[in-house]
Amino acid sequence: MKRFLYLLLALTLFVSAEATNPQKQKPTPEQAKNAMRDKVRQEKRAFLIKELSLSTTEIDGLMPILNELDDKRFALWMGSKNLANRFHRKDKTLTAEELNSLFEQTLDFHVKEAELERTYYLRCRSVLSGEKLVRLPFVCKDFARRFFARHKR
Repeated sequence: MKRFLYLLLALTLFVSAEATNPQKQKPTPEQAKNAMRDKVRQEKRAFLIKELSLSTTEIDGLMPILNELDDKRFALWMGSKNLANRFHRKDKTLTAEELNSLFEQTLDFHVKEAELERTYYLRCRSVLSGEKLVRLPFVCKDFARRFFARHKR
């Protein structure tokens, strides 16, 4: 009988302890996306400071420009996401018309991305000069390569 009471007491304590501790909720997709964006931006900031030997003033002026560029580039990527995902999953239901559309979207994407980069990197002239300005696009691409190689799923 005592054993039963102890077991019942232990079970009651366990259940009440679980009820008082809120469960960690899984982040929503939007929260996860924002957390990843923040992580990318923090690591990119540190990488640029190190690789280009940037001062606080330089990096504070540069990051808003680069963040805006990244946001617009991401929006471009989302434009053909559906067809691209189907293509990479080797979807056999893709029609010739859809494949041609994806091909055109891919070419347009590269042109638009180059135009964006030109526009935003030219805006960086007000913050950086000389060698740092010339190296900036290469260092940004190097960062992206390294970051996404480490965070591949």
